[in-house]
Amino acid sequence: MRKSLLGVSFSVALTACGQPTAPAPAAATVPPTEHTQTFVSKARASIEGWETDLTAYASIGSTLPAFALKQADGTELTQENLRDRWTILGFVGGNDAAAMTEHNYIAALNSAADQDPDLDFLAIQTAANAAAPWPTVYDGAGIAAALHVDPTPAYMLVGPDLTIEGYRGALASTPDNGIKSVIRGVAEIRKQVAAPE
Repeated sequence: MRKSLLGVSFSVALTACGQPTAPAPAAATVPPTEHTQTFVSKARASIEGWETDLTAYASIGSTLPAFALKQADGTELTQENLRDRWTILGFVGGNDAAAMTEHNYIAALNSAADQDPDLDFLAIQTAANAAAPWPTVYDGAGIAAALHVDPTPAYMLVGPDLTIEGYRGALASTPDNGIKSVIRGVAEIRKQVAAPE
């Protein structure tokens, strides 16, 4: 999927005073149906770099809800594009100093994901922002709100069957380990998910 994401031209429109200064961002839709809640059947050991229990994020263990994002080139990105892959969804927004600091970590996370043939990274911009040098779509329909992602930045690890397996806040909140702990955590979650019960 990384090749298909990178092969699609993504763009984000800047807005000022509520008026678009570039072509309006492509429409996005999130069907009104609630996603199906499934429950993690086995307890997990603590995972470095990720929260993996319901006390951290109530949707852990549930299936990613259906969504459809119209990309700038007119193609549609849906949750099905993420199936059969491990994907880190990054919910980012804003142009303040904290957001700019986070962008350095996002660039490093995207680079680390590029090194793993079984892991993708996709940023979902929750606010109009300048185009980013990593795969990005604009959340015009409120996917972050539908998933109860607040505040941003926040990151979600989605498994190949579209199960939400992990959640975490800002990457900048763990600068001592940086991205390494996040990537080690992804490897550990994969191992635990693959382990027989």
